[in-house]
Amino acid sequence: MKYMIILIVVSIAFCGSGVRIGPTFSGSFPNMQDEKDFEEITTAAGLDFQLGSIAWGGSFEVLADAGSNFRIRGSVGVSRLHGAYEEDYDPLTYIVVGIFTGGLGFLFGESDDVIDLNDEAVTIEAQAYYILTRNPGLSISAGAGPVYTFATRKLDSPNTSTSGSGSGIGAVVSLRLDQESPLSLGCLPLLFGVEAGYRMNNVTLDDDEANDFQLDFSGPFVKVGSYIGI
Repeated sequence: MKYMIILIVVSIAFCGSGVRIGPTFSGSFPNMQDEKDFEEITTAAGLDFQLGSIAWGGSFEVLADAGSNFRIRGSVGVSRLHGAYEEDYDPLTYIVVGIFTGGLGFLFGESDDVIDLNDEAVTIEAQAYYILTRNPGLSISAGAGPVYTFATRKLDSPNTSTSGSGSGIGAVVSLRLDQESPLSLGCLPLLFGVEAGYRMNNVTLDDDEANDFQLDFSGPFVKVGSYIGI
């Protein structure tokens, strides 16, 4: 995995001018049909299990211009979807705490959950964009590319703990809005970008006990990034 990351970063950094590097914060709305079925079964059994509707995450990206009309991107990111049953579970508080801790709150489940579910997707993405319009202030571009996903599922309850993992390839299509005139952060040029699109990455868990359970992180997403221009 680390060699794939190095290859993406190095190839993009030397491909063209206008290189920018930085983190992003994202929210996506995954399909997760198998998890929704699990939620229904658990609720039918009398447990008020609540599955999150948004997968929160972040990534580290490198973007570079490849000529005047194209831009390319490579990134490594993590998304997590949480579900829980507890008598005092408050999903709104969980979301607010996560946002006001810069996303760190989303990395940890509720400490006193009776049933605690954590789905995680680590993605490696490479994407090429065609710049639809560019002026000194902003640019708009459309792009697509492959996504490779490593997914894991961990379910804890008072008497059992199960986990599964798998990997697979998918795709992403999106529109980007990028700032082209940098702000000054001391001696560093700071740029912002917003991206929205659809990511297709449905992974089948390959553990024997998983019984072909699928983690379908496919769905629309929105992300905001801050970058240092080089």
